[in-house]
Amino acid sequence: MKSVCIFLISLFVFNYTFSKTITVCPDCEIKSIKKALKLAENGDTIIIKKGVYREGNILIKKSVTIIGEGYPVIDGEKKHEVITVKANNVHIKGLVIQNSGKSDIEDIAGIKFFRTKNCTIENCILKNNFWGIYFAASKNGVIRNNRITGPAKMKYLKSAFGTRIETNFGNAIHLWHCKNMLIEGNHVSHHRDGIYLEFVKDSTIISNTSEKNLRYGLHFMFSDRDNYVNNVFRYNGAGVAVMYTKHVYMAGNRFEHNWGPASYGLLLKEIYDSYMFHNIFYKNTTGIFADNTNRTVFKENDFRENGWAVRIWANSQDNLFIHNNFISNTFNIATNSFQNPNRYTENYWSDYKGFDLNRDGIGDVPYRPVSLFGYFTENYPQSIILSRSFFIYLLDLTERMFPMLIPSELVDNRPLMRIFQWSK
Repeated sequence: MKSVCIFLISLFVFNYTFSKTITVCPDCEIKSIKKALKLAENGDTIIIKKGVYREGNILIKKSVTIIGEGYPVIDGEKKHEVITVKANNVHIKGLVIQNSGKSDIEDIAGIKFFRTKNCTIENCILKNNFWGIYFAASKNGVIRNNRITGPAKMKYLKSAFGTRIETNFGNAIHLWHCKNMLIEGNHVSHHRDGIYLEFVKDSTIISNTSEKNLRYGLHFMFSDRDNYVNNVFRYNGAGVAVMYTKHVYMAGNRFEHNWGPASYGLLLKEIYDSYMFHNIFYKNTTGIFADNTNRTVFKENDFRENGWAVRIWANSQDNLFIHNNFISNTFNIATNSFQNPNRYTENYWSDYKGFDLNRDGIGDVPYRPVSLFGYFTENYPQSIILSRSFFIYLLDLTERMFPMLIPSELVDNRPLMRIFQWSK
């Protein structure tokens, strides 16, 4: 048995030690990427020089490295999936991949990895593809430092598609049934969702910018034990949606300028046992909307100048809000029940009017973050036109002195007198 293992290892080392490099360019002996792939063996490198290559669908079934020099353009001519990868250990960098075909029944992508392991795509530019980068049933993949721009531009869309806008475009980065994936440092825009994960486990999304997408900047469905850190989500239909998922770690992200009548910085639906830490919500219609969100900790986050900082429905239970800063939001907390199944403590509320006689940094009077006007707008949205009127101010003041309608149990008994400085 030992001798067999040594033989296999020797064979592997031999193959990769004597791997070759194949160069493709318009003036070279080999002018076609497909021809280069036909000549290549596992472990070879294919260098593609600057030029435009129109070869239909390019299918990769060998473990090769493909490197573009001078950003060669691989053009799908709006007819084909540009590149399809069906091999392990394929590494691609430095290409422009553009103009994929489009279909109502197939997920045609700029580049698709199908049933792969240990594949990488980095430093590529993807333009005008139906779906951008697509990984299906894959493990240990890396998507790094790519710029992905779709054709979904709102100005054109409304007249062309009306209410069917979202169904006419795919996602910039799409992962389906994957595990141990890394999505790092990408810039994605003008697709349906910027980054979409469905049945994706144990993966990391870090330092990406996702903006101007039709639906969500980042979208989780049935994806457990993932984390997203230090990303920016702005000018999307909604920043991030986390749905039907548990054990998600969310830290250091910016959710900003996600405006619209049904827009959110972060939408949480049917999630459990997750953790939010050091995130900034700035100028969103709603910072966080939580529907059936349970046993989740919201700690040391900033909510600044949002319409609603947090809208949390009564089916969300056993959550903890601690050491968050609520600054200049129109409404801090809104809910649809008189019950309070969550805990709020030691948060900073910029409209807190209490005092601190013993100077311990904790207000001596409890703070109730749900205002009467907030209660009205949650149940009668049309009442929003009365916002910031003197009548509403008097109404809120009276209710705070003699609470009858707002959930009196929803209270922060230890409101902070100063903005909480995040821990290092």
